[in-house]
Amino acid sequence: MQYKITPKDTPDLAPHYHGADAEDPVHRATIARMFRSDLFEFFSKVHPLVPAALYVPLAWFAARVGLAGLALPQWVAGLAAGFLFWTLAEYLLHRYVFHLPLTGPVNKFIYFQSHGIHHQYPDDFYRLLMVPPVSVPLAALFYAIFTLALPAAWAATLFAGFVVGYLAYDYTHFAVHFMKPPRSPLLAPFTVWFKSARRRHMVHHFEQHGHGFGVSTALWDHVFGTAIADK
Repeated sequence: MQYKITPKDTPDLAPHYHGADAEDPVHRATIARMFRSDLFEFFSKVHPLVPAALYVPLAWFAARVGLAGLALPQWVAGLAAGFLFWTLAEYLLHRYVFHLPLTGPVNKFIYFQSHGIHHQYPDDFYRLLMVPPVSVPLAALFYAIFTLALPAAWAATLFAGFVVGYLAYDYTHFAVHFMKPPRSPLLAPFTVWFKSARRRHMVHHFEQHGHGFGVSTALWDHVFGTAIADK
């Protein structure tokens, strides 16, 4: 895919929604700068390998800590609970933080910085995953919540499941934008799930911003009434 890159010395940065009542048009196969500062611009992007490099070792370590203090059935239940908790956090963040109503300059700025740039330039390879300046503080916050609310072994186990859920979300989001469904009959169940996830997310992008907030799963969209219709 060929990109048209906005030069760093041009005033034509991606709009920040300060002067518009609605979102700016979507630009396909195109990328744009968010910041004039090269340093800020660097940290506004992330290579797809970075989240795995950061969080796979962290999830592994937390899971080992949890397993040392829990029976195997408890540990498995804790991992599942942490994963499920992430899917809820994913839904709530996407719906209520990433899609703030564009009611004023502050909301428009927050929307653009957190998510609007992706909706405006959905084919930007380096803005499909959560950047570390956002994901690391969020991980620390949720780990603190777990440790305050639960015994150490349970907190570590739920946090491990939570991190695995986050990675599933990030890479599902990357895949539905940049990968094609596999055609192998051996992967048929995965292909069915993948096509459903991709369709749901594309409808969210291009037709119904107010629906389909779940990326890795549609569970909470069904619970809270924001599911995208099958047809």
